[in-house]
Amino acid sequence: MDNTHSHLHNRSYFGEFAAGPLVDWLNSDTRRKKFPKGDAIERGLELNAGIPIQSTQHDVESYIARLVAKSKFAVAPTVESVSPSQWTVKWTPVGKLDFRQGMALIKLLQLADDGLLDRVRKCAKKECGRWFYAKFIHQRFHDLICQQQTFRDDPDYRRHRADSQKRAKHDAKQRQKRQLEAVKKGGKR
Repeated sequence: MDNTHSHLHNRSYFGEFAAGPLVDWLNSDTRRKKFPKGDAIERGLELNAGIPIQSTQHDVESYIARLVAKSKFAVAPTVESVSPSQWTVKWTPVGKLDFRQGMALIKLLQLADDGLLDRVRKCAKKECGRWFYAKFIHQRFHDLICQQQTFRDDPDYRRHRADSQKRAKHDAKQRQKRQLEAVKKGGKR
């Protein structure tokens, strides 16, 4: 059996597909140029991050209502394909919002409905700031490089790493010394 393509299949996680357009919008150059201080989508995520500390249900409801009214946000159905047993209908955002921003809002609401909105996060590395979908609850960085750089730059991590290296070097010397003594004892018999 040929397994040459088995490495091409990545795992997917619940909510990851839905978060794609949202994360793409948050990381897009278009958004950064049009809204340098953040847009309605980012403010929605920040509002969600404040629950239950600062935000209430009323805050969220009124924010979404203001957003929809201000942007004249709506969705319109388009029929993509028709068969006797099924119609394929695609819901497309219409109104004053940028198409990608509209899709991001739809996905933000879908993730909120699924209870996964807190999985859309900014990378914890201060210099990075990329948005990502956290596949695991404890995930704080968008990739391994940011994670490693953050920990390597941390003085506590450096101290801990240096202590671990010293301990490992000392243990290796002791092991080598015991092995050498065992060989000497075995050779004298």
